[in-house]
Amino acid sequence: MKMSVIALALTATAFGAMSANAQTTVITTEKPAVTVTPDTSTTVTTKERTGPLGLDSKTTTTTTGSGVTTDCTSKTVHKDSAFGGSKTVSKTDCP
Repeated sequence: MKMSVIALALTATAFGAMSANAQTTVITTEKPAVTVTPDTSTTVTTKERTGPLGLDSKTTTTTTGSGVTTDCTSKTVHKDSAFGGSKTVSKTDCP
C-alpha cells in the first residue's frame, strides 16, 4: 500500500511537471508606425529663348509620376521658330 501511494504521488508530480512545461504562443499584428504614400505627379516647365537674336523659343515640360504606376516619366519639347515653323517632340518612359 505504501508503495502504491508513492507511485501515485510520483505519477501526479510527473503530470504536473508536464503541464507546467506547456507553452502558449501569442501572435500580435500591429499596423506599421509609418505609412508612405507615393506622391502624385510633378510637372516642371522651362521656357527658353534660343537662336542668334533670341527670337526662337523652346518650351520643355517634364512630368514625373504620371500613369498607372508612379514610375513613369514624360518629357515634351516644343520649339517655335521666328519664321513661323514649330515642332513638338514627346517621349514617355514607363518601366
